[in-house]
Amino acid sequence: MNIDDRERRFPRRAAAAALLALTPFWNGSALATDAGSRVVVPIGSGQRQAQPLPEGDRIELTLAQAIELALRNALDLDVASLSYQRSGFGIETASGIFDPNVTASASASSRETPTTSSFQAPASTSQRFDFGIGGLTELGTEYSLGFGGTRSDSPTRTTIPGYVEINPTFSAGLTASVNQPLLRGFGRDVNTRLVVQSRLLQDSSAWDFVASVQTAVQLVENAYWDLVYANANLDSKKEALDRANDFNRITKIKIDVGALAPIEIVQTEVTIAQREQEIILAEGQIGDAQDRLKRLLNVTDLSTWNRPIVPTDKPAEEKIEIDVEAGIRSALEVRPEVKQALVNIESRKVSLVYNRNELKPRLDARGTYGLAGVGYNNDLVKEGSSYSDAFSQIGSWDYPNWSIGLNFSVPLRNRTAKANAAIAATDLELAVTNLALLKQNLALEVRTAARNVDTARRSVAAAKKARELADRNLDAERKKFDNGMTTSFTVAQVQNDLTTARSNELLAIAGYLKSMVAWHKAVGDLLPTKNVELAGLPVSMEKTAGEGSRP
Repeated sequence: MNIDDRERRFPRRAAAAALLALTPFWNGSALATDAGSRVVVPIGSGQRQAQPLPEGDRIELTLAQAIELALRNALDLDVASLSYQRSGFGIETASGIFDPNVTASASASSRETPTTSSFQAPASTSQRFDFGIGGLTELGTEYSLGFGGTRSDSPTRTTIPGYVEINPTFSAGLTASVNQPLLRGFGRDVNTRLVVQSRLLQDSSAWDFVASVQTAVQLVENAYWDLVYANANLDSKKEALDRANDFNRITKIKIDVGALAPIEIVQTEVTIAQREQEIILAEGQIGDAQDRLKRLLNVTDLSTWNRPIVPTDKPAEEKIEIDVEAGIRSALEVRPEVKQALVNIESRKVSLVYNRNELKPRLDARGTYGLAGVGYNNDLVKEGSSYSDAFSQIGSWDYPNWSIGLNFSVPLRNRTAKANAAIAATDLELAVTNLALLKQNLALEVRTAARNVDTARRSVAAAKKARELADRNLDAERKKFDNGMTTSFTVAQVQNDLTTARSNELLAIAGYLKSMVAWHKAVGDLLPTKNVELAGLPVSMEKTAGEGSRP
């Protein structure tokens, strides 16, 4: 084979190698994640089981495996889960105000005083016990039920004939009382404010978890395709170095046979040095991409950090129709940011109801009903009398007592309540305005994502055409070089153009894949698209979390 034959065959070999390199990178087949098994992500802390990475010198991962590993291992989701769990404790804390309160007490006392009469007891002792239960209802009613008794012993020193001393005495009482606010402090909405807001806070924490899962999926997929691009880019740079070395070899042969001046070898050596530098930079890109993906997979041990991740999925063009209007409707319906904003509005409404109630004067209706009984011993009857007599009188309702009344109070000017009500109204208006602003931003995000998908898709086609033309241009320039119509410098420039065109094509493909991820996240259907299901969410969220229309 002569020199001219080898020169003419090289561009064809280079073009064939480029085609083989790019074909698996953009094969048009379905992604593995499209038919992968469903990944269930529980919201509760401690329910997600950490999953180790595959064993071996290399970590071979599909995109679906990378997503599953990240969702099971990511510390960011642990933070969101713990925040959700903590918000649940807040509900119990707020509900505790309605827990009944049981009280009990017992006491004993003794007293000695100087007396001036034999009818006065110089010393007295007493023992008392009390039991009670009380609490607050969701309507604001304060209730209490108490039962108590006292034993008193006060012996006198009188010796008057016929004087009957009643000692000791036993008294007991049963009392029920109710205090009901009629204006300020009345109503379920007012008294359950903290409970309702705590539940809304838990819902907001749950939506924050949903958003964290969506973000994790997007970051992992972007990092995965970045690594795929970095690997393919390194292969492209190595092929460029092979071309430069081959051209250097051919140039040396031409110089040896006198077809070229010796100075022509310098440009080929410059090109080789440039390609070697590009390979070094490409290897650094791979290391950075590896580290980003391992960080998202929560790699902690040094041995795993030192093992390379080998992505096994190849990019594919996702055949979907981009409907901007449907995408906006989907985003405004299912995006967790919208759900959180709606929850915030509900919480502000609860605060407004409470603070408006605080503007009212205080008017409470109170009522008390009690029963009393007494038992005693005297000098004539030494036995058979104790607390049982007092309890018997209570049981027979012999000595009832009751009272009812109204309490009214109103703060003059009431500036604190007025200011708090104005703040609550402003907070509600602010929350509604923020929702409107959020909807505008989400609509813009969907439109931008749709535009980026279209731009990226067309960029892939344009970059592919540019790479094909650069291939043909190099072929033509090499033929001109064979015929002595151009220089090695010009050939090197055309080789640079081809290398740049290939890198641009690879970058365009990676950009398209990431634009599709951004589109699915923007319209709110990223999780079902990637076969990710959330578990353990509040019942009110189960229907909408992670769902979205397929625009």
